[in-house]
Amino acid sequence: MMQIKNYFLLILFVVPLLLAGQEIDTTAIPSLDLKDENWSLPGTQYHLGLFPKTEPEAVRSLSVSGFYRFFATYTQMKGEEDYLLDQGFTAPKRSLFIGDDSQLPNLMLNISARTSKRTSFGFDVFAFQFLDGEVGDSYGAQINDTLRPLIYDPLQNNNFGGSLGINLGVNLTGAYNTEFGSFSARMGGTHWYYMSDFTFGSFQGYNRFTLFERNPWDPIEVKVSDRYNRFYQEGATEQDLRWGNQAFHGLILEGEQLPHNFSASFLLGKTQQDGGVEKNQNFSIGGRIKWEDNSGGFISYNTFNSTNILDTIGTESAGFNVHTIAIKKSKNGFDLDAEFGMGQYYAPTWTEGWGEMISAKLSSTKQKTGIPIELHYFRLSPNVINNSALFQNTSVTESSITDIPAGAAGSTAVLQPFASSMIGIGQMTNNRTGINLNTTINWGKLQLDLGYGISQELEAVNNLITYSHPVNQLSRSRLWRWNFPADVGPYGRQSVVYRDVYETVNLNTDLAVVQKKSFASIEAQGKFKTRIANRNLFLFYLGRYSTAHPDFSYIPVFTEEAYIRQYVSELEVYYELSNQVMWTNYFGYERVIANYETDIDELTRRPRNQTGYGIGTGLDISLGKNAVLVLRHRWFDFEDKSFALDKFNGQETLTELKVFF
Repeated sequence: MMQIKNYFLLILFVVPLLLAGQEIDTTAIPSLDLKDENWSLPGTQYHLGLFPKTEPEAVRSLSVSGFYRFFATYTQMKGEEDYLLDQGFTAPKRSLFIGDDSQLPNLMLNISARTSKRTSFGFDVFAFQFLDGEVGDSYGAQINDTLRPLIYDPLQNNNFGGSLGINLGVNLTGAYNTEFGSFSARMGGTHWYYMSDFTFGSFQGYNRFTLFERNPWDPIEVKVSDRYNRFYQEGATEQDLRWGNQAFHGLILEGEQLPHNFSASFLLGKTQQDGGVEKNQNFSIGGRIKWEDNSGGFISYNTFNSTNILDTIGTESAGFNVHTIAIKKSKNGFDLDAEFGMGQYYAPTWTEGWGEMISAKLSSTKQKTGIPIELHYFRLSPNVINNSALFQNTSVTESSITDIPAGAAGSTAVLQPFASSMIGIGQMTNNRTGINLNTTINWGKLQLDLGYGISQELEAVNNLITYSHPVNQLSRSRLWRWNFPADVGPYGRQSVVYRDVYETVNLNTDLAVVQKKSFASIEAQGKFKTRIANRNLFLFYLGRYSTAHPDFSYIPVFTEEAYIRQYVSELEVYYELSNQVMWTNYFGYERVIANYETDIDELTRRPRNQTGYGIGTGLDISLGKNAVLVLRHRWFDFEDKSFALDKFNGQETLTELKVFF
């Protein structure tokens, strides 16, 4: 670095001397006229002075968009005993919370400009509203009322501190078209990007979810029933640019329309596992070379690699390498979408080497098989991880860059494995192989979406199982504010992630050896639409039945042989009171039953026996083309009859006002 700096200073010193030594015919220099903006030395294209003598080209376009979102939650916890959250902290009996503590701002501005046909840039600004009370260090210290900026003079007094900042950063985009192809570059900021399932992408699933509680990024429909009608007709709702993509900060180069139907991309920068407050040279690098045929199919080579420095002198590192081939082909009503390759994780304490990665989906159209069918086979070695791909890590305990506890700013502990997870159909984890089958059946106004999946671990790695609670999932996650702690709750077996809480099950240590675990799941979603009093009525049902067990089974195991049995049923009813008002209702029921090879309570000497309920009602009220008011009220109840401390019940009221502009 010192040599580069010295060379740079030498250039700055020598170049002016060389220019000064050149002979200039002074007789050819006209008199200086400062009013002549185009004045320059003869034979040169440079203007005198420090400022340009010609007017620069103006910005061709400028756009500002965004949203304002008011979000309030009022929670009342019932029962005589307080629900223990962590280390002596309990859920308050009553709480009124203004704002969304899951890192989502109240105000977001997206600003973009185009300086030429080929170049554009953009950035965003977010703001959190000022609050009274103690909110921790997540968004900076509180500002006293007397020190806040004045509305008509915002630069005076204290600035907004952590309440105002840039979310995705400043993005610069450039494009250039040539006879050889079309090239583009994206730099800086945070870009949402997809390359392939095993290299850089996120899980999209089969659109089996509930609509009762809106996502913060949900758009506003012209008619309040459009959201539910689209879900009924298309099986999906509108999503933002993050859907199916991963966040990338750095440089992205792309070449399209290259000779012989080729395209290419290159990525160099940082992902979520490379960031943080450390100054180590952590980075990710990857790319893709893709060839497309004339029928829409393609074959591509994809790679993604991550390196994280573990010490201050750069002698130890950890990371992963992934190399795959992706293929997509359609013929005679059948579609093949496959990806296979190799990957490895490396660290000072991990030397297991490379492992295989396989995912192949074969689907048919309704005309060929009577009903559309998709058959999915996957196999992922326990040696493969990639935190930027759509599969989870359940086998590798990753080296931690810092010793900051999970949930705190700068912590890398969130990348620790989820253990043997009970997951939804289509989701994948490493150290597992399995088969999924999905189809859709229509009977008049009734649409039935079915999924079936079985899987088994490749190696016996640990005696842990994790699962989440779909009923009251968001209400449960809001019991913990600001951070995402691990191993909390009355028995220290719950971990908080983004908009969810999962629970860890320990198998009995009396087992002589660690055993491989098997999983089986059935998912069913029914959608029905009719009209009552000339208004739309929607009925949605979602059922999930999953089990984890020691022996392989083609169907879920509904007996005591299963370690964990989970049955979830959710019913939604939506009725259109008018073009501007939608009445929403929710009913949820959940049962989790464990056998005696799992955690046993010291007092009751029994394993988990959990029951959860959720009942909700509310209104969607349209306030115009770009504004909506959402009201929700939910009664929730949860009890584990074997573990006396693991129970809570209460009610929650949500108010959301959202305006797009």
